[in-house]
Amino acid sequence: MEEKIKFGIYTSFYNCERFVESAFQNIERIRYENFEWHITDDFSRDNTKSLVIERIKSSPIRERIFYVEQDSKKQMYWKPNEFFDQTFEWIVLVDADDLTDPDFLSVYNKVLSESNDVGFVSADFHKVEEQKGSLHSISYILNDRKLSDKIERYHPEVDYLRNLSYSCFGHLRAFRNYSHLKFEIDMVDAGAEDSYHVFWANSEGKYLHIPRPLYKWFYREDSESHSAFHNPNFNGNFDIAYNKLLSSDKGIDTRFNPSYLETSALGSHFLDGSDQSISLFTGILSDQQEDEIRSLYPGNKITFNSSVSDVNFVVLNYYDSEDLGVLLDSFPSGSRVVLYFQNNKTCFSNESKDRITNEVLEKYSSIIIEKLGGYSYFNYIRHLIIKVNI
Repeated sequence: MEEKIKFGIYTSFYNCERFVESAFQNIERIRYENFEWHITDDFSRDNTKSLVIERIKSSPIRERIFYVEQDSKKQMYWKPNEFFDQTFEWIVLVDADDLTDPDFLSVYNKVLSESNDVGFVSADFHKVEEQKGSLHSISYILNDRKLSDKIERYHPEVDYLRNLSYSCFGHLRAFRNYSHLKFEIDMVDAGAEDSYHVFWANSEGKYLHIPRPLYKWFYREDSESHSAFHNPNFNGNFDIAYNKLLSSDKGIDTRFNPSYLETSALGSHFLDGSDQSISLFTGILSDQQEDEIRSLYPGNKITFNSSVSDVNFVVLNYYDSEDLGVLLDSFPSGSRVVLYFQNNKTCFSNESKDRITNEVLEKYSSIIIEKLGGYSYFNYIRHLIIKVNI
């Protein structure tokens, strides 16, 4: 695929000695060349800065890594475009303590190359418990309403650190490098950079969400952004971007919405794009829908309702127990299978959502045990994921 877009990736390191090596290895694994990584140290009190500067010297992509000094604390955090000239078309945030899919720039390049009206893009993620190494939750974002119409769910008056709306903006947040873009802030010590840049960029162009987990977000108790006991000014700059969005909301790009069931099923498994073949067993899709799904996985061969592959996804919403049994019988021994169900009913509590997903599990469990001998499952509110090896 032609690498049309030049991306600028930025990372601000702060008191994160233990993440320096993994951060470098993560960027070095990216399977895309038309990018630069601009990094800084945010006045760390530990040895982070010296480790970063020393690690650049041994990097195989050191010609694309640029260390810069900030004029003030959190300068890159709030105004990253000041560190990139106009040859960079898109600017992407990658946190020092998280990991990205090696193909994320290839995906962004493919979907953004013909999207001149998009000003902001993000992707789904898997949230992982750092200490346990276990999956905490999966981001499933349906971009169906413009942000200014549902902003009450994300306002600081709503504690979005304690409820599901923390996933509302996705990760790998990137904005188009508009020449006139000047970020305005009141407090450099404030947090909530996610909502700030989302609102500001969405006021310049449409918001496109990529329904594929391209990011591993590691949840850790010692992170400021994960703490429920943040300072009163945590959202200090929220209203600046909020008011700008309300005066100029450019709306959303909904191209992936018709395939939400299918993209959510694929997103239930972290596919690394390493030439794995994928089969998706689902309803009837148009050629355009199939092409759009394939655009999210340029490193994989995807077929629909046909041949068995390295990983086989079954969208249970389209199958009753009898049909599922016939399908499972057709899979050869040793197949990797992910069964996915999405609860599309309106629920007014997490308890009611859990009850429905448990009813689904009970409905299919007997046929799964009969055909496969057992299973393991992950229930994420209204998404039921069952992973099996035949």
